Amino acid sequence: MNFTYTDNPGYIDLVVGVYQGMSWYYRADNWDNYTFPQSFFDDFRKYYFFKLEESYPILFLAIIFTLIRYAFERVICQPLVSYLKVDDKSDREKFPESCWKFIAYSFLWGYTCYLLIFDGRFNYFTDTDLIWDDWTIGVTVPDEIRLIYFVECGFYLHSIYATIYMDAWRKDFYVMLLHHVLTLTLLVVSYATRYHKIGIMVLFVHDVTDILLEFTKCNVYLKKRNNKFYPLHETISNYGFAAFTIAWFVFRLYWYPLKILYATGVVSVHRAYHRGAGLYGFFNSLLLILLMLNIYWFYFVLLFLYKVATGQLKEISDTRDIEEEKEKLKKSD
Repeated sequence: MNFTYTDNPGYIDLVVGVYQGMSWYYRADNWDNYTFPQSFFDDFRKYYFFKLEESYPILFLAIIFTLIRYAFERVICQPLVSYLKVDDKSDREKFPESCWKFIAYSFLWGYTCYLLIFDGRFNYFTDTDLIWDDWTIGVTVPDEIRLIYFVECGFYLHSIYATIYMDAWRKDFYVMLLHHVLTLTLLVVSYATRYHKIGIMVLFVHDVTDILLEFTKCNVYLKKRNNKFYPLHETISNYGFAAFTIAWFVFRLYWYPLKILYATGVVSVHRAYHRGAGLYGFFNSLLLILLMLNIYWFYFVLLFLYKVATGQLKEISDTRDIEEEKEKLKKSD
């Protein structure tokens, strides 16, 4: 290889580095004896260490998450919105979903944040050189990281079910479903191939924005209650959306590409592949798709800001909601 990497990359460094990494990986002499799909499956079996019995706790956790959510929404949230006398029927239906997600993501991200920032043994986010320092085929996954991996896998398996059968339908339904399937695939395969340091960093930069989003939406749904308007919730939702927008850019569009994608697409070529690392194209393709989804959803954020700036929208709302779009169409007829 005839290219290097930098400790403080910018977007240009990322694009150039990934292009050079892909060019190095896909050069002709690497593929003389490669036959798809057999060679791909052979590579997978070489790096894949995931026992069938390890899937049982993930399935169990997915069921537990689903049962807890059903109970939480019916026993706590629905009586709560009735007690608070939330005016709008759609808000009464969507509040339990957002409240559940806010609490779930808060616990998940809180534990991930503790491991990466405060624990002291897993400083992969602040010191990315640690990502590849001890990687070997089949390296042991620390118990603390295995725990959050299994819990997150169970949660995203539950989220696939919830997106189809429990959540409110939105315009990005299929994109959201793809996101959950992609995230679950990345989690399982990154754990099995011992790229768990990258996996836990992906969780860290993504879950935090979900906390802010669902917290903001909870306050949106509580603004109009008992035939009154509560400006406190309006203020909180405005500040929440501002924090969410900033966090989305910083975590998903700055740190994610420049820390994680750069580590997997560029640094790995120099630090890991001479020690037998593999599946470069597979993992980087999935991570790049995840970046494209982040950019796609940021479009909705920019769309909202545009509507506010042009006076088309007077208050915080989710521009993806099918129900709200239908109401707007009815009012315009």
